[in-house]
Amino acid sequence: MLKNDPAVAAKPIPACQNHSAEILMQVVHFITENLHADLSVSALARTFSQPESGLFRGFKLQTGIALDQFVLRRRIERALHLLKHSKATDTEIATGIGWGSATDFQTAFTSYIGVSPAEYRMSVRLKQQATRVKSHKRPSASTCIPREGSGGRARRVLAAV
Repeated sequence: MLKNDPAVAAKPIPACQNHSAEILMQVVHFITENLHADLSVSALARTFSQPESGLFRGFKLQTGIALDQFVLRRRIERALHLLKHSKATDTEIATGIGWGSATDFQTAFTSYIGVSPAEYRMSVRLKQQATRVKSHKRPSASTCIPREGSGGRARRVLAAV
């Protein structure tokens, strides 16, 4: 059996790797919960008592993404959510997700997404309006029913309303 084959037997994770994975999970949770805070590599290294280079390399190795890019992605995701679901201004969003100013936020957002926060918010509103209009349309009063001997073709018959 494969389970008894020493070549495929589960090998325990060395304590240092297990410890690293645990710290990285804590870092990810901390980032997600503290987007408004200083999330630079140096600040995170101080918070978790880790060397900067080790934290940066370990994060990239474990997740496949650089730590600073992960922070940027999480902040952009939160900004997208706030732009879609709130009436918060760019300044309020910038402050809430850790950018120093609305201008810095707008620049980073536009660079990452390809449209400005205002353009994104407008496109979301237009989509929401189009969805509301479609959902309020009156359903058609006709239905299709098969005709006997029609070989599968259908004819439209007005349904009694």
